[in-house]
Amino acid sequence: MLFGGTFQMLGMVATPLHNGVVTRPYDLNEHICIRELGPIRWDVAIIKSHVSEHDREELASTKFWLCAIRNYEHLPDDVGRELFPLAHAAALTLQTLCPNGAKHVFLAFHETPQGWDNVGGSQPDKPLCRTLLGRITDLEEQAFPRDFNAVYEGIRRANDDGLVRLQNPVQLLEHGMQTGHPYIATMLFVAGLDVLVMAGESRTFVPRLGGFLGPETLLFPAESLLHRQPRTTVRDVLHDVYTLRSKVAHGQEIPKTPFRELYRLLSTAGEQINAAEYSYAHLMLDASLFLLTKALHRIFTEERYDTFQNITTWRQQLTIFEHRYNQAVAI
Repeated sequence: MLFGGTFQMLGMVATPLHNGVVTRPYDLNEHICIRELGPIRWDVAIIKSHVSEHDREELASTKFWLCAIRNYEHLPDDVGRELFPLAHAAALTLQTLCPNGAKHVFLAFHETPQGWDNVGGSQPDKPLCRTLLGRITDLEEQAFPRDFNAVYEGIRRANDDGLVRLQNPVQLLEHGMQTGHPYIATMLFVAGLDVLVMAGESRTFVPRLGGFLGPETLLFPAESLLHRQPRTTVRDVLHDVYTLRSKVAHGQEIPKTPFRELYRLLSTAGEQINAAEYSYAHLMLDASLFLLTKALHRIFTEERYDTFQNITTWRQQLTIFEHRYNQAVAI
């Protein structure tokens, strides 16, 4: 297409969204958008040789894609090299705002008169699993698209700054969602939280994170179908998620009580939200996931990045969180 009299070619790296995650396209910033892609030239797609027929059919049935896009006068041979980090950061931004899970496949395209030509992409990665609360939570009912750019720019900035204390929790969010195992994923999510609050033991982890998020804060958003609000608070789960993390990390047997027992996830009105079997360990999985995404969201959207980046000022802030928590639970 023509821009200012110059012929431009559109290059893109895109990752598929689960159908139903969004209901319409979005222009999120200069380079990131959510859009339908059509037509895609699946008959000549490079991805054909790397995925199963079932996976190809799922990709072909995807309605909306999260895309990193740029216009080029001369399209580079490897579009993905430049755009993959943008698409990857955008994908983790969506999970931070609402951990719905994703196929987590990143494909490079360029535009041709016949449609979108798949010219490369990352090696197929493990999908991001969906927990119970992730499945029943609606991205568009959360802080999306309002907070997308704040979280996206925060993740990009942490990568550019090499701020490992923030990079690692985001990576642990990704790896934990790829694992999806109630014990292992909980350990990874809590490890990410441990990095954020610089704890290392339950005695400091609980008051620091509790003071940061607010002990009586409702942890989970209302589910999207009947809008029932889970009654679980931050305070309810802090000690137990850390206990489970420690049991797994030290190779100890997971106690039957409470972790291997069935659990009823109740709403603030006393309604049972889970229809299928749901153990207390699955609650810990959901709780640690939403604790981590909530903490990252606050750092990126409440102008705390600079405070967090300076380790001295962040330690001072953590002391304030501890004091705030101890005061709240003493009442």
